[in-house]
Amino acid sequence: MQNRPYYAVLLLAALYVISYVDRLILTLLVDPMKADLGISDLQVGLLIGPAFAILFSVIGLPVAWLIDRGNRTKYLAAGIILWSLSTLLAGYASSFAMLFALRMGLAVGESVLAPAAISLIGDLFPRDKRAAPSAIFIAAGTTGVMLAYVVGAAALDLARSGALATLPLIGALPAWRQTLVLIALLGFLIAPLLILTVPEPTRGAMEPVSTDRATSAEATESRVGIFLNRSDAVRFYGCFFIGNAILGTMLYGALAWYPTHLIRSQNMAPAQAGYLFSTALALGVVLTILFPTLSQRLARSGRRDILMRIPLVIIPIGLLLFIAALLQHSLLGASLLMGLGFSLLSAINALPSITVPLTAPPALRGRLVAMVQFCNSIISLSLGAYLVALLAQTRFPGPAGLGQAMLTIALIAGPIAWILYACAWRPYRRATIA
Repeated sequence: MQNRPYYAVLLLAALYVISYVDRLILTLLVDPMKADLGISDLQVGLLIGPAFAILFSVIGLPVAWLIDRGNRTKYLAAGIILWSLSTLLAGYASSFAMLFALRMGLAVGESVLAPAAISLIGDLFPRDKRAAPSAIFIAAGTTGVMLAYVVGAAALDLARSGALATLPLIGALPAWRQTLVLIALLGFLIAPLLILTVPEPTRGAMEPVSTDRATSAEATESRVGIFLNRSDAVRFYGCFFIGNAILGTMLYGALAWYPTHLIRSQNMAPAQAGYLFSTALALGVVLTILFPTLSQRLARSGRRDILMRIPLVIIPIGLLLFIAALLQHSLLGASLLMGLGFSLLSAINALPSITVPLTAPPALRGRLVAMVQFCNSIISLSLGAYLVALLAQTRFPGPAGLGQAMLTIALIAGPIAWILYACAWRPYRRATIA
């Protein structure tokens, strides 16, 4: 494995893409699923948000504790099988309660992926070379967001064409159910490949070994990763993770409901909305890789705190574009503005998981990534999709209600997130110039 670390990164990235496709596919299936199961927008919001997010956040911490001590590739393979099986069975769910339970199973399986992957990457690359592979993995999440709509729309088109009608077990299912079954097969194909080709690396093998015998034990013990003391580390990770999760609230709300907003406000077909939204998100993949890679190069030239300076500039720009998209009546204008704004903000939203391998000690990486997931799940995933549905149903009824709800959340969440990022920048700056 040490001779081909980028192969492992690409395989982990492929899994991250698949996980997002499984997670977000329901957003393209809202109307046929509602009609089949007799459920409301609010219940759909619960399926997309809390049904997944609450257990995802709670189970993530004990799972990360196991990952920091056990065989990461075996835990990850088990997680892949569980989330793929949950998606498969969702295609046969006969009630809201059953679909809710299967979304919880999806959450348990996917909770393994990011902590295991970030921990593995930390043991495959030395610290000064981790930014690029970490960024590739995290960018795969943005790619997964994009492909969730491309793959989902393609699978939905295939199912609606009748091409699957003669297949056993799924041929008689409605198109939205066939789509879920097709998507589930991707994970089952990758899990064996992971076990057979990615052995477990040695923990801490890539950490720098200090040769300065004059360094006192007291000074060494006072540090937490790159930070000078525990107080700075707590302030950095606390403000960074919570600010990031608040920013994610508006992003996850858009992921869950923007395609449906296009369907209802622009009279688009679900597959067309999926293709359009995925195209608008493509820039985010490039930016997610570009920001940390560029910042690491600039850091070598003396601007060591640049990684945390970038969000302070990009968040206001992305927020203005995001808001402008929701105020735009033209389909082309709204798509271009949303693509730019969402891509900038989603690249910033990916920074915590990229930053953990650069700042944290090996024994804490899995748990810190789990804390990122915990904050994102409790705040972003739980509230994003649900709040949009709640505001649209209670405050903004009508075809434009989803857009007005997303706009309201953006106006509140964006400024709060920027303030917390600014608070996180100060301890990071002290650590990088020390």
